[in-house]
Amino acid sequence: MDAQRALLDELMGAARNMTEDERKSYREIKWDDREVCGPYMVRFCPHDLFVNTKSNLGPCEKVHDLKLKESFEQSPRHDAFVPRFEADLAQFCEKLVTDLDKKVRRGRDRLAQELEVPTPPLSSEQSEQLSLIEEKIKKLLEQIEELGEAGKVDEAEALMRKVDGLNAEKTSIIQPNSKITALIQEKKMELCEICSSILVANDAADRAQSHVAGKQHIGYSMIRDFLSDYKAAKEKAREEARLAREKEDEERRRKREEMEKSREKREQSRERVRDQEREKSRDRDRDRDRENDRSHDRRGNRHVGYRNGRENYDRERQRDRRGRDRSRSRSPIRRDRR
Repeated sequence: MDAQRALLDELMGAARNMTEDERKSYREIKWDDREVCGPYMVRFCPHDLFVNTKSNLGPCEKVHDLKLKESFEQSPRHDAFVPRFEADLAQFCEKLVTDLDKKVRRGRDRLAQELEVPTPPLSSEQSEQLSLIEEKIKKLLEQIEELGEAGKVDEAEALMRKVDGLNAEKTSIIQPNSKITALIQEKKMELCEICSSILVANDAADRAQSHVAGKQHIGYSMIRDFLSDYKAAKEKAREEARLAREKEDEERRRKREEMEKSREKREQSRERVRDQEREKSRDRDRDRDRENDRSHDRRGNRHVGYRNGRENYDRERQRDRRGRDRSRSRSPIRRDRR
């Protein structure tokens, strides 16, 4: 009834049986409402996979509506909601697979115990029979050895056939019932690793195919495939994000290096300009110093020439005066006057 009601809701809408007054107060459900099943919108709902199987999860508490799913697929916000719905589905499927793997381990352990066929213990009567048979075989082997030494080959071969019969009788007593062993081998069981079902090994092909085509096997196959694809996509996205971050870091590092090189070039250019300015300034200072030195030299030469001329003039006057004085001392008029 619940499945039929859900089907009618999908085909005719949830308000199909409402009156006009009820429809006025009825709020139409949209695909992004909380009561709508997100996993059903994006992929599948696990509740729909195991109907009428021993793994039945019961009806889903949220709304499944084919029209809402079509509206979601045509919505411009479809891509924005897909990761959220897939994450909800992956969380649900992860829980189912975890419980299923526990069942698989328990089934594997149980089969391992069942495959160990215990050897039935021998009764006292069987033990006595084995002792008698072994005693007979021992005596026959001694007789065969004696006959072989005597060259009686035919008689030795006849006794050897009796020994083979006794060995066969001994084997039939020691081994378990062959029919029971054959039945156990025929009914050997195996475990389905996908859905944890116990199957008959080497069963007929049609039975194996019916199991593979069953709801439970298909449902768990879908869940496992979705989880595998989801994890692979997440891993790929993480790897792409890591590569993108590395590329961005490399681009930033390259830009920093380029900026550093450009800054160094600008600094070197400024340093060259400063060196040129300092060199020009030194050249100007040297020119100015040379000009000052030449000016000082010209002024100094004028003073030195004047001073030297004055000194020469004074020396000439003194020389002339001394000459006149000597002339006077030698004059006769002077002596007479004295």
